[in-house]
Amino acid sequence: MILGNLDFKIGSVNPSGIGTTIYRIAKRLIAAWPTIVDDPDSAQSTDGPSVLSSYSGSFTLVDGAVWDKIYSTQGKGSMSFEPVGETDCKMFNNKLQASFPDLTPAALGWSKTAANDDYVYIGKSAGRYHIIGSPDYRCVTSPQGTSGDAAGSAKGVTIDVECPDVTPLPLYVGNIVTAEGTLNCSTGVFTPVESNDD
Repeated sequence: MILGNLDFKIGSVNPSGIGTTIYRIAKRLIAAWPTIVDDPDSAQSTDGPSVLSSYSGSFTLVDGAVWDKIYSTQGKGSMSFEPVGETDCKMFNNKLQASFPDLTPAALGWSKTAANDDYVYIGKSAGRYHIIGSPDYRCVTSPQGTSGDAAGSAKGVTIDVECPDVTPLPLYVGNIVTAEGTLNCSTGVFTPVESNDD
């Protein structure tokens, strides 16, 4: 999942962005995970960890598998983590929330599959891509639909994702392969699939 146009501050919840794009893939479609390494050049301020971890290299997917890309014009999204791992030797809890307007079949179908499978998500914040998902722990996804019948409420679907990890929102600098092409998360360059039309 990519959450665009968000100001990310480690240890805090992000404000709503202008647009939300989300990349996800079922964990069973991942053949091999990239290597996680410490990145001393990604030092944070004193209210966060001094060193971030990042995944070096790209995910290896099973033959024919690609990342799903979901875009929302509602633009409500956030990424955060609970920094308990810094003080009490527990796992960090990485979180992602995205809201989708209206009760469209696509949003409802996406929320249903998200709740019934184990997915890995990639989100963009402050120009960098982060992973929510772990090779060892399941992502818990809680879709909530709103009919808009209550006073002041609007129809829509909100997706909440939580997953424990050994580091807060680990960075990703590899490639995301979609049906439309490949995104290089290090450079931000998207290379579309070449057309065979002659």
